[in-house]
Amino acid sequence: MVATPKLKTAALLALAAILALLVAGCGGGGSSSAPGGGSTSGASTTGGGTSTSEAPATVPAQSLEPGYLDWPFFGRVPQRTHYLPANRGEIDRPLDPPLKQAWSINTHALIEFPPAIGDRVAYTINKYGDGKAIQLGTHKVIGELNLDPKDKGHQSIVTGPAYYRGLVYGAFLDGTLAAGNVKTEKPVWKRHLGTHLESSPLPIDGNVYLGTNKGQLLALDAGDGHTVWSFQAPGAIKASPSYDQGKIFVADYESSMFALEADTGKPVWRTNTSKVPPYGEGGFFSSPSIAFGNVYAARDDGIVYAFDEGTGKVRWSFDTGEAVYGSPAVAQVPGTPPTVYIGSENGRFFALDARTGKVRWTYDVGGPVEGTATVIGHTVYVASFTTKKTIGIDVRTHKKDFEIDQSGYTPMISDGRRLILVGYFDVIGLEPTKP
Repeated sequence: MVATPKLKTAALLALAAILALLVAGCGGGGSSSAPGGGSTSGASTTGGGTSTSEAPATVPAQSLEPGYLDWPFFGRVPQRTHYLPANRGEIDRPLDPPLKQAWSINTHALIEFPPAIGDRVAYTINKYGDGKAIQLGTHKVIGELNLDPKDKGHQSIVTGPAYYRGLVYGAFLDGTLAAGNVKTEKPVWKRHLGTHLESSPLPIDGNVYLGTNKGQLLALDAGDGHTVWSFQAPGAIKASPSYDQGKIFVADYESSMFALEADTGKPVWRTNTSKVPPYGEGGFFSSPSIAFGNVYAARDDGIVYAFDEGTGKVRWSFDTGEAVYGSPAVAQVPGTPPTVYIGSENGRFFALDARTGKVRWTYDVGGPVEGTATVIGHTVYVASFTTKKTIGIDVRTHKKDFEIDQSGYTPMISDGRRLILVGYFDVIGLEPTKP
C-alpha cells in the first residue's frame, strides 16, 4: 500500500465509467501526431548489472518497441522491488539526473498511487476516481472522464491500477474488483467481494492476487474473475501481495507475514512478529519486497524486517523510530551493496544493508515520509507532503541530485525512455538531459 490509514480518501466513481476510461483508445503502442495533453508548469529540477532482486521468469512482458518497457503495477515487478536498473538491455539512454520537464498533466486532485504503464499508455486515477489514460509518446490524454463525486451511485477507488495482457484491473473501496479490455473498450468482468479493499491487485501467471479487509487472500482467474483459491489470515490484509519463485508473500494487520503456494494457496510458512524479538504488536501496511533471498516489509510501528524467503525466519529487524506506512525499495545499484531504502514518519530516510540490517546512511528529508521510494538508475526518489518536494538522492554519494516542487506517495516511475513524476495533483514527464 501507499497511502496511510489516516490519509485515506473517500474517492467516488461509477464502475462502468472508470472501466470505460481505463480502456478508452488504448489498443496498443501506436503514437498520435497530436501535440501535448496538458500544460507545462514552471517547476525547476536539478541534477545526479542486472539486479539479483529480479527473476527473469517473473519480469512482466515488455512493450514491443525497443527502449520502452512497462511499469504495470505498484512495485514494477511481481517481487515489488520498486527498482529499475540502468543497465537493462532494453534501455539505450541514461535515466538519471539532470532531468528536464517535458510536460505536465493536472488531475485536479490527490493521486494516491502511481499509474499503471502498459504498451506506452499510463493509466492514472486521482482520489475522486477521475481517471486519465495518457499516451506517453505524445503525452496526449486519450481517455478522460469527470463525474460528480457526490453522486451516491458512485464507488470509491483506493488501490493502484494494474495492467496485464491487455486488461486493466481496478479495486474499489466498496469491495468491487473489475477488469476492462483495452482493445474492445468494454468491461470484461467484475466481482463484489463483500468487504473493503485496500490491497492493490497483482496479476501474474494467469491469476490476480488480492487481499481483503476480512483477512482473505484471494487468487482469481485473470480472464473471468472466478475464485481459484482463498486463504484466511487472522487479520485484515491491507498490504499488497508479492510473488517470487512460485510463491505469494503477504502480510496482515495482526503482525504476521505469510508465504503461500501460488497455485494452490497452501501455506508454506507463517511468522507472527509479535511472538519473536523485538516483539510488539504493529500491523503491516507495508507490502513485501523480495530480493537477495529475503522478504522485506515494515510494520506500522516503524520496525523493518527481513525474513528468510524459504523458512520465514527473521534474519534481522531495525527500528526506524517512528511509524512506517510505505513499502521498502530494494536494489543493488552498481558500486553499492544490496540495500533496502525506506522512510519514516520522523522524516528520516534510511539506506539499510539488505544482508544485515545495519544502517549504511541516512538522509533528513525534512518532513514525514508517508509513502514508498523508488530507485531508478543510481538515484532513489522520495517525497514528503510537509516539504511539498520530491528529491532524488544519488545512492553512491548519498547527496541530493534532484529536486522539484511536487510531492506524492510513490513519486517516480519510468517507461524506460523517460521518468514519470507523480505529484500531488500532477503527472509530469521528465527527460534525462545526458546524451
